[in-house]
Amino acid sequence: QDLADRGLRVIVAGLDQNYRAEPFPGMMQLMAIAEQVDKLYAICARCGAYATRSQRLINGLPAPADAATLVVGGLELYEARCRACYEAAR
Repeated sequence: QDLADRGLRVIVAGLDQNYRAEPFPGMMQLMAIAEQVDKLYAICARCGAYATRSQRLINGLPAPADAATLVVGGLELYEARCRACYEAAR
């Protein structure tokens, strides 16, 4: 906020939700104070629609709700999914 208050343009990129479709608190705070928010979307790995969710996978299956929230990884751990194809963590 200090940088923006000094007239500097601040660009931030990141995920807004975890694999449980819960908001990341830090990102929500940034979006709340932003003057402009451009939300980009991936393409659903299942059907090709706009993906708004990150499906965390463990051995190719959706991760359970009690799995660790922050796990760094790529295509082997996460898959972009639309709302219809996303399988909620249980």
